[in-house]
Amino acid sequence: MYKKSRYEEDINTHWMEEDDEIELMDLLFILIRRWKMIVAVAVPVVVIGLTYAVMKPAMYKAETTLMVSSGQIYSVEKLDNSEISKNQKLVSSYTEVARSKSIMKNVIKRLGLEAEPETIAKLVKVTPIEDTEFIKISYTDRNARKATLMVNEVSKEFMLKIRELMNFENLKIVEKAEIPTKPESRKRVLIVAISGVLGIMLGVFGAFLMEFIYSNVRKPEDLQKIMGCKVIANVPDFEKIEAEVKK
Repeated sequence: MYKKSRYEEDINTHWMEEDDEIELMDLLFILIRRWKMIVAVAVPVVVIGLTYAVMKPAMYKAETTLMVSSGQIYSVEKLDNSEISKNQKLVSSYTEVARSKSIMKNVIKRLGLEAEPETIAKLVKVTPIEDTEFIKISYTDRNARKATLMVNEVSKEFMLKIRELMNFENLKIVEKAEIPTKPESRKRVLIVAISGVLGIMLGVFGAFLMEFIYSNVRKPEDLQKIMGCKVIANVPDFEKIEAEVKK
């Protein structure tokens, strides 16, 4: 069995490294050659992202915090882990109840809103705080007062619903929602940054796609770039020339 010498292995390794370098240079050459296309694609995407970031309306978030308890009065000394664990399990169940259609219908009726329960349910965010007995309810809207009113009404209806289901009151409001004074962060810088990265990615993808579509050798210069040597002479296609002459 023939075994390659150390010299032959070194030569093969050297050629492979050169091939990798050539491929990387080819990719870089494509990007440089298609830079106008990359810019032409990236600029509109950045402009759209910038426009969205500037035009994005200010949103206000109101939230309230509720605590789940068993309905019994415990002192700190008597409150054991089993009781806490039971309340934490109730939190998960109660979270689904808070998003129920019946609660949203009552809120819509109380506030005289013209909206579907499903629409309101999507805007109301009910989040159980991990490893605790607390539930956080929040609502985001352009109007700070409306956001606060919605959260407080959902909380009231939620407590009434739990009282109806459990036959006793085991939900308490720990922190009532107050009218927010500052809007939520619009994250304009992040939006523009993401649009810039997305625009460049689309431009690069378009550049490689165009290169793939138009990868044929069209000019002697293209052949020189591929082969790395000069073109000494061109051999014309005589059949094609004759056909054109006859026309």
